[in-house]
Amino acid sequence: MKIKGLHARLTIVFILAATSILLISSLIVMLEVHHHFKMFQIDAPEFRAMTPLTIHFERAVIGSIFWTSLGVFVLVCVLSYIVANRLSRPLIQMRMAAEKMAKGDLDVRVNTQGNDELNELGQSLNELAALLKNQEAVRKNMTSDIAHELRTPLATLKSHLEAIEDGIFEATPDRMHSFREEIERLILLVQDLEQLTTFEAPDFILEKKQEELDLVILQSISTLKQSFDQKGVDVKYSDSVRINLWLDKKRMVQLFINLLTNALKFTPSGGNVIITSQKEPDTVIITIKDTGIGIPEEDVKKVFERFYRSEKSRNRQFGGSGIGLTIAKQLVEAHGGTIWITSVLGEGTTVYIRLPLNK
Repeated sequence: MKIKGLHARLTIVFILAATSILLISSLIVMLEVHHHFKMFQIDAPEFRAMTPLTIHFERAVIGSIFWTSLGVFVLVCVLSYIVANRLSRPLIQMRMAAEKMAKGDLDVRVNTQGNDELNELGQSLNELAALLKNQEAVRKNMTSDIAHELRTPLATLKSHLEAIEDGIFEATPDRMHSFREEIERLILLVQDLEQLTTFEAPDFILEKKQEELDLVILQSISTLKQSFDQKGVDVKYSDSVRINLWLDKKRMVQLFINLLTNALKFTPSGGNVIITSQKEPDTVIITIKDTGIGIPEEDVKKVFERFYRSEKSRNRQFGGSGIGLTIAKQLVEAHGGTIWITSVLGEGTTVYIRLPLNK
């Protein structure tokens, strides 16, 4: 049977290495035997009459060495084939698994045994397959969600425009305003997707500088103050101590505006939003607490997923693209921090941000 690839190369390498050692050692032994027989004949003249016998004996010894070496060579070939097969089999399995993964079969897994480097390589390949499968599921879900988010406003626009063309509806200012709102939602969705793509890119780099946290938060509040006043929601910032952080001010303002906008959307008139910051030994914890409608317990862990909304019907009463918190999570993690949420239905939601002090 013709062997190919890694198995063949390993077999040939083992045979060549072992044969070279065997050949050199056999030649040395033969030369030593011949040399000592010559020395024996010189040192023992009384045995010169028995020269044919010594020559025959020398040939017998050298012949034994030769045939033993030949037998060892055959054994080396067999063992090399077996050892090469054992070494190459897991690598060939990994190659075949990688080829299947490249063709889209992400359920393939490699059997791993032992605690050596090959086993670690197999485990890494299995982890890669699992990660790719998860990413593929995320990609499909994201594509489906984007299609849904785009389809709904476009379908609304199309049906209304067709109705106007057919004379069923009149192009009243109210309907034109509705069209504009749907177009604005589409624009915001595209902008959010562009931002998310930017933040998730491998070459995304923050422009960090030493900044005062309270000034960053106050600037964010100032940007949205008019919106809070118009809705009748009170927003306050309470800081216990002056805190300096290494951060990208532009991105951090974007983060707080995002979170404050969310709090404003879900907080009814007469409610309030309170921001606090607390310094710890190596970190600072920022909280944004609102008195809004809250989030169901089963939805709290999912709010950072793309396009996730607690309103299963995807009601756009509160607006948004469904990826605002995904962007917020990316920005916090880019700063080396963590973000999480607690919420109680009817009582409000609290967003926690933990940022390192020296990064």
